[in-house]
Amino acid sequence: MNLKLYLESILLLSGDELKISELCKFFRKDQQEITKILNEIKDERKNSGINVEIEGENIYLITNPASGEIVHKFFNQESKPKKLSGAALETLSIIAYRQPVTKSEIEGIRGVSAEGVIQNLEDKKLIRVCGKKDSVGRPNLYEVTDRFFSYLKINSIEELPNYDEVKRHIERENEDK
Repeated sequence: MNLKLYLESILLLSGDELKISELCKFFRKDQQEITKILNEIKDERKNSGINVEIEGENIYLITNPASGEIVHKFFNQESKPKKLSGAALETLSIIAYRQPVTKSEIEGIRGVSAEGVIQNLEDKKLIRVCGKKDSVGRPNLYEVTDRFFSYLKINSIEELPNYDEVKRHIERENEDK
Protein backbone atom coordinates (compact mmCIF):
# COMPACT_ATOMS: atom_id res chain seq x y z
CA MET A 1 0.00 0.00 0.00
CA ASN A 2 1.40 3.41 -0.98
CA LEU A 3 0.03 5.34 1.99
CA LYS A 4 1.79 8.59 1.07
CA LEU A 5 0.16 8.57 -2.39
CA TYR A 6 -3.27 7.87 -0.89
CA LEU A 7 -2.97 10.56 1.77
CA GLU A 8 -1.89 13.17 -0.77
CA SER A 9 -4.80 12.26 -3.07
CA ILE A 10 -7.32 12.46 -0.23
CA LEU A 11 -5.95 15.85 0.83
CA LEU A 12 -6.36 17.20 -2.69
CA LEU A 13 -9.90 15.93 -3.13
CA SER A 14 -11.12 16.80 0.38
CA GLY A 15 -11.44 20.48 -0.54
CA ASP A 16 -11.43 21.33 3.15
CA GLU A 17 -9.41 20.56 6.22
CA LEU A 18 -9.28 16.98 7.44
CA LYS A 19 -8.78 15.61 10.91
CA ILE A 20 -5.66 13.48 11.30
CA SER A 21 -7.68 11.16 13.54
CA GLU A 22 -10.09 10.49 10.62
CA LEU A 23 -7.17 9.42 8.43
CA CYS A 24 -5.80 7.20 11.21
CA LYS A 25 -9.17 5.53 11.67
CA PHE A 26 -9.71 5.01 7.94
CA PHE A 27 -6.26 3.53 7.28
CA ARG A 28 -6.11 1.73 10.66
CA LYS A 29 -2.74 3.33 11.45
CA ASP A 30 -1.53 5.10 14.58
CA GLN A 31 -1.31 8.87 14.70
CA GLN A 32 2.48 8.89 14.86
CA GLU A 33 2.78 7.00 11.56
CA ILE A 34 0.17 9.13 9.74
CA THR A 35 1.65 12.38 11.10
CA LYS A 36 5.15 11.32 10.00
CA ILE A 37 3.94 10.70 6.44
CA LEU A 38 1.93 13.95 6.39
CA ASN A 39 5.04 15.87 7.48
CA GLU A 40 7.01 14.18 4.68
CA ILE A 41 4.37 15.31 2.19
CA LYS A 42 4.50 18.81 3.68
CA ASP A 43 8.31 18.95 3.31
CA GLU A 44 8.21 17.61 -0.26
CA ARG A 45 5.56 20.14 -1.33
CA LYS A 46 7.06 23.22 0.35
CA ASN A 47 8.59 24.50 -2.90
CA SER A 48 5.59 23.65 -5.07
CA GLY A 49 2.47 25.68 -5.83
CA ILE A 50 0.41 23.75 -3.31
CA ASN A 51 1.59 23.47 0.29
CA VAL A 52 0.35 21.34 3.16
CA GLU A 53 -0.67 23.11 6.36
CA ILE A 54 -0.91 21.17 9.64
CA GLU A 55 -2.55 22.92 12.59
CA GLY A 56 -2.84 20.61 15.54
CA GLU A 57 -5.33 17.90 14.56
CA ASN A 58 -6.27 19.57 11.26
CA ILE A 59 -4.53 19.27 7.91
CA TYR A 60 -5.35 21.03 4.66
CA LEU A 61 -3.85 22.29 1.42
CA ILE A 62 -2.99 25.94 0.78
CA THR A 63 -1.39 27.80 -2.08
CA ASN A 64 2.28 28.64 -1.74
CA PRO A 65 2.54 32.17 -0.30
CA ALA A 66 5.06 33.03 -3.03
CA SER A 67 2.28 32.71 -5.64
CA GLY A 68 -0.33 34.59 -3.63
CA GLU A 69 -0.24 37.84 -5.59
CA ILE A 70 -0.56 36.21 -9.00
CA VAL A 71 -3.33 33.87 -7.79
CA HIS A 72 -5.27 36.89 -6.50
CA LYS A 73 -4.83 38.71 -9.81
CA PHE A 74 -5.92 35.65 -11.80
CA PHE A 75 -9.13 35.23 -9.82
CA ASN A 76 -9.85 38.98 -9.91
CA GLN A 77 -9.89 39.26 -6.16
CA GLU A 78 -8.99 42.46 -4.38
CA SER A 79 -5.34 43.20 -5.00
CA LYS A 80 -4.88 44.23 -1.37
CA PRO A 81 -6.07 42.15 1.56
CA LYS A 82 -8.44 43.71 4.07
CA LYS A 83 -6.70 46.13 6.35
CA LEU A 84 -5.82 45.11 9.88
CA SER A 85 -6.27 47.35 12.89
CA GLY A 86 -3.30 48.97 14.59
CA ALA A 87 -3.69 46.59 17.53
CA ALA A 88 -3.70 43.60 15.16
CA LEU A 89 -0.58 44.84 13.34
CA GLU A 90 1.18 45.52 16.63
CA THR A 91 0.31 42.05 17.94
CA LEU A 92 1.37 40.41 14.66
CA SER A 93 4.71 42.23 14.84
CA ILE A 94 5.31 41.02 18.38
CA ILE A 95 4.49 37.45 17.41
CA ALA A 96 6.59 37.57 14.23
CA TYR A 97 9.71 38.89 15.96
CA ARG A 98 9.42 36.97 19.24
CA GLN A 99 7.83 33.70 18.18
CA PRO A 100 7.03 31.44 19.80
CA VAL A 101 5.37 33.76 22.32
CA THR A 102 2.53 33.48 24.85
CA LYS A 103 -0.51 35.71 25.19
CA SER A 104 0.73 37.03 28.53
CA GLU A 105 4.11 37.92 26.99
CA ILE A 106 2.29 39.81 24.22
CA GLU A 107 0.13 41.59 26.79
CA GLY A 108 3.23 42.43 28.81
CA ILE A 109 4.76 44.17 25.79
CA ARG A 110 1.55 45.89 24.63
CA GLY A 111 0.33 46.78 28.12
CA VAL A 112 -3.26 45.83 27.28
CA SER A 113 -5.31 42.66 26.87
CA ALA A 114 -4.68 40.79 23.63
CA GLU A 115 -7.43 38.18 23.91
CA GLY A 116 -9.72 39.59 21.20
CA VAL A 117 -6.89 40.53 18.85
CA ILE A 118 -5.31 37.07 19.12
CA GLN A 119 -8.67 35.41 18.42
CA ASN A 120 -9.18 37.67 15.38
CA LEU A 121 -5.70 36.86 14.04
CA GLU A 122 -6.31 33.13 14.58
CA ASP A 123 -9.66 33.38 12.78
CA LYS A 124 -7.89 35.04 9.83
CA LYS A 125 -5.28 32.25 10.04
CA LEU A 126 -2.43 34.77 10.30
CA ILE A 127 -1.21 33.15 13.53
CA ARG A 128 -1.55 29.70 15.06
CA VAL A 129 -0.88 27.84 18.27
CA CYS A 130 2.44 26.06 17.81
CA GLY A 131 2.75 24.41 21.21
CA LYS A 132 2.52 24.92 24.94
CA LYS A 133 5.05 26.71 27.14
CA ASP A 134 6.58 24.52 29.80
CA SER A 135 5.48 26.72 32.70
CA VAL A 136 2.61 27.10 35.14
CA GLY A 137 -0.70 26.71 33.35
CA ARG A 138 1.00 25.52 30.13
CA PRO A 139 -0.06 28.59 28.11
CA ASN A 140 -0.34 28.45 24.32
CA LEU A 141 2.64 29.54 22.22
CA TYR A 142 1.84 31.50 19.08
CA GLU A 143 3.66 31.84 15.75
CA VAL A 144 2.84 33.38 12.37
CA THR A 145 1.56 31.24 9.49
CA ASP A 146 2.23 31.05 5.78
CA ARG A 147 -0.87 33.21 5.30
CA PHE A 148 0.97 35.94 7.27
CA PHE A 149 3.82 35.78 4.77
CA SER A 150 1.36 35.92 1.89
CA TYR A 151 -0.38 38.93 3.47
CA LEU A 152 2.94 40.81 3.61
CA LYS A 153 4.08 39.39 0.24
CA ILE A 154 7.26 37.96 1.75
CA ASN A 155 8.62 34.42 2.01
CA SER A 156 10.18 34.33 5.47
CA ILE A 157 10.70 36.15 8.76
CA GLU A 158 14.15 37.21 7.60
CA GLU A 159 12.53 39.48 5.01
CA LEU A 160 10.88 41.63 7.67
CA PRO A 161 12.38 45.12 8.04
CA ASN A 162 15.50 45.29 10.22
CA TYR A 163 15.09 41.69 11.26
CA ASP A 164 18.72 41.17 12.34
CA GLU A 165 18.77 44.40 14.34
CA VAL A 166 15.47 43.65 16.06
CA LYS A 167 16.55 40.05 16.72
CA ARG A 168 19.84 41.19 18.34
CA HIS A 169 17.91 43.67 20.50
CA ILE A 170 15.48 40.94 21.62
CA GLU A 171 18.35 38.54 22.39
CA ARG A 172 20.11 41.24 24.47
CA GLU A 173 16.85 41.95 26.26
CA ASN A 174 16.34 38.25 27.01
CA GLU A 175 19.90 37.96 28.34
CA ASP A 176 19.25 40.86 30.74
CA LYS A 177 16.19 39.10 32.21
